[in-house]
This record gives sequence, C-alpha cells and structure tokens, in this order.
Amino acid sequence: MKNNNPLNQLSITKNAHPCAVSNENDEFEELKNNQTLLIDRGYDHIERGEYYQAFTIFSIGTTIDNTDPEILKGLGISLFEMGKLNKSKIILERAARLRPDDPITLANLAGVYWELGDFELAIHNYHKSLEIDSEIEETYFNLINLYIDSGHLYMAFIACNKFMALYPDNDDVNELMGEIMLNLALSSY
Repeated sequence: MKNNNPLNQLSITKNAHPCAVSNENDEFEELKNNQTLLIDRGYDHIERGEYYQAFTIFSIGTTIDNTDPEILKGLGISLFEMGKLNKSKIILERAARLRPDDPITLANLAGVYWELGDFELAIHNYHKSLEIDSEIEETYFNLINLYIDSGHLYMAFIACNKFMALYPDNDDVNELMGEIMLNLALSSY
C-alpha cells in the first residue's frame, strides 16, 4: 500500500534545488529544524512555477507548525496555483487571521476571492492590503483590473489616479489609465 504522506514525498525536491541535500532523511531533518529554510525552499519552487513541489514542502511545514502564517501563505499560494481555489481560500483566510497586518497575504486572499467571483471581498482585501503597504505596485494593478473586470470603471479611474500620483513615471499605469478613459468614453454612448 502506497503511503501518500507528504513527508514521504520529499524526494520530489531532490535535485530540484541547488541547495538540496542528497539524503532524503537529512533533507527532512534540515527542513524540520530550520523553518526559515523550509519557507525559502518552498517559495523558490513557487517562483520557478513548481507548485506541487512547493505544496509538498509547505505541507511538511504545517506538520511542524500549523500556525505559522508564512507557511500557511505559501501553502495557500501553492493551492491557488494548482487550481484548488476553495482550499486555498480556507488556508489564506487562516493565515490572514493569524497575521492580519500582512499585505501580501491579504492581496493573495483577494486574488482567490476574485477568481471565485466574490468581487466585494476581493476589493475589500486589496484595499486592506494597500492600507498596510501602499507601495506594492502589483496590488494596485490587481485592484484596478478587478474594478475594470467587475464593471466599476469610475472606481478603476479613481484607483488608477491614486496609483499615478505615487508612480508618475510608470509607463504601465499610464497605459492602463488610457484604457480606462477609453472604456469610460465608450460606456457613455
């Protein structure tokens, strides 16, 4: 009988990361004893688009400490990227309860709500994220695009104006503002 325990699937990371150790038990012990390394290794996999490997590592992390918001955030992001939106939502909601002042967790949770079609909660969480850290450009872009996607062009215009005031030399935001203004003009006919 095959054991589906994530701890036994650790060999997935073997040779996938330059810092990977050759012995699976040593690797598990190293990750178990160093949560910072575990988190870093998990996010390395996310950055490379290796979501199942990241999911495996963050799952291991939850067996060690299921209250660590960074581990939960990584697990939630991995689940989201694997298309497990409802599970991602549950995990990211827990991470947000444990660390309500983390703008990245709130922005990721907003992205999950957006994908699930809950625009109000998505907008709310993007706003909360920006209240905590207004310098995360990706959060502004996501909020503006969410407003456009949900048909709130005037809100997109207002958010884009605010974003332009912070980053006047950003060509992408200037292009986005042009699109919003065009859509506003077209919607008035």
